[in-house]
Amino acid sequence: MVDTALVPAIRGAIKANELGDASPYALSYAELGASGASFGIFQGDTNVNHTARATLLQALQANNTDADAVTRIMDAVSQPCPNGNPLSPDDTTAANDALSCDGGQALVNAMDTTLLNVVLGELDSCVAAANTRNQTIDPQALLYIALWVNMTGAPDTLNKWLSGTQEVGLAPPVGPVVTPQNLQNYLQANVYFRLHPRNFVHLQDSVNTAVPLLPVA
Repeated sequence: MVDTALVPAIRGAIKANELGDASPYALSYAELGASGASFGIFQGDTNVNHTARATLLQALQANNTDADAVTRIMDAVSQPCPNGNPLSPDDTTAANDALSCDGGQALVNAMDTTLLNVVLGELDSCVAAANTRNQTIDPQALLYIALWVNMTGAPDTLNKWLSGTQEVGLAPPVGPVVTPQNLQNYLQANVYFRLHPRNFVHLQDSVNTAVPLLPVA
């Protein structure tokens, strides 16, 4: 099980990677693949994530948003948004007001807690996979895994690699500890980062931002 002392660094790394200095209480748009609108530290996606859709709907209703506007907003962002914001200026304001009011922030924070627990559960699966080969995972390497999981979902291929099979053209890590360099090599071998090398630099920067939050060994 992932040490709870690592949670502040995990949250910090994900916030840096997903948001930077932007507010978690406003809609943003990745404009990639099946992405809809996203919000929260963990950037819950309204097209692919039921919890994000439910949270946005609750926030709109709790802020007494006009029923027609609620329908328009939910319809527009519950699908891919490859061209960015599909909402009118008024509906954009209504959605962001709902997310940023006190009640909306509480709902977003609760969603982030739910999504954090999902990430932690997947990190546990990675720790277990490494343990099958009597390996531990360096805390900084766990930050890389947390960012990858939050971006892509369950790390099935990564767990196979940690369990000892060759994946993405790489032999599994050797030695008693899975290192940050091991994870960098693995991630850079994935198609996504081969296509978007600048995003890997951003990922590295996000991990480095969170390293000071790791507990002192």
